[in-house]
Amino acid sequence: MARYTAWAAFVGAVVLVAGCGPEKELPTAGLSSEGAGTQRPVAPAKSDPEAKAVIDRAVKALTGGKLELLAKGKFCRCVMKGQMFSIEQANQANDTNRTVAVAWPDRFFSSDERFSLGTRMLVEAWLRRPDLAIANNGAPVPTPNIDVLERWLAADVVGQNWMPLLLPVTDPKAVVFDLEQITAGNRELSRIKLALGEFPFYLLTFDAKTDLLLRVEYTNSMDNVLRPTTMVFSEHKNVDGLMLPHQFECRHNGAVVEKLTVEKWAFPDTISADEFSPPKKK
Repeated sequence: MARYTAWAAFVGAVVLVAGCGPEKELPTAGLSSEGAGTQRPVAPAKSDPEAKAVIDRAVKALTGGKLELLAKGKFCRCVMKGQMFSIEQANQANDTNRTVAVAWPDRFFSSDERFSLGTRMLVEAWLRRPDLAIANNGAPVPTPNIDVLERWLAADVVGQNWMPLLLPVTDPKAVVFDLEQITAGNRELSRIKLALGEFPFYLLTFDAKTDLLLRVEYTNSMDNVLRPTTMVFSEHKNVDGLMLPHQFECRHNGAVVEKLTVEKWAFPDTISADEFSPPKKK
């Protein structure tokens, strides 16, 4: 269990096989257990001005200087296609079609259509905090310790789905601090920490030249098991005025578990609350 999440155990699981991605050369500075578990470190009372300046530049880069566009991300749909890696057969990549809908700050839906050895599996998750439901091929999945799992998944949603839209770092509760300026090859990088309420600390890496978000690192904790996670974002393109990544790579404990390509970003004016709860039985 130390090598993969409880979430993965419930929904069919993902193998942690070693791999490399387009941003592998970026230095990793994991947070270890910082911000996770029962002994949480104490964040500063307010943001460091230098770290806050990094966020201000990142928002300008995301929005092309039209700061009012940041609010578009509060309702978002994303369609992705790529591969996940099975824990049952090492080095076996399972083709995956993923559809995600999010409504800031606490609603999330995902539909994962996976194909493994000719078998199709549909895994769906509805998060409407504090409520969480999971279904496998339309059948509800029992979820022991549902409260713990809900908090675990919510931290993943912040780090993996919300962070490219920069809504967590611009939240009034956000505190950013510990700015580092580092060099990787010929690339200058800015790295800061984010504290956001109940969630673990997030380590964010930005390209110092373009101010675009390249990487998010954090450590989730469940039942005294720590899982370091790294999200790598690349291939940024303009979508409706927002400069958004189109390649997502997820790593657990340093090993690649997902590689996904965004086929479509969409920003509706609103998303019905019903989409974040399982369909009612007829």
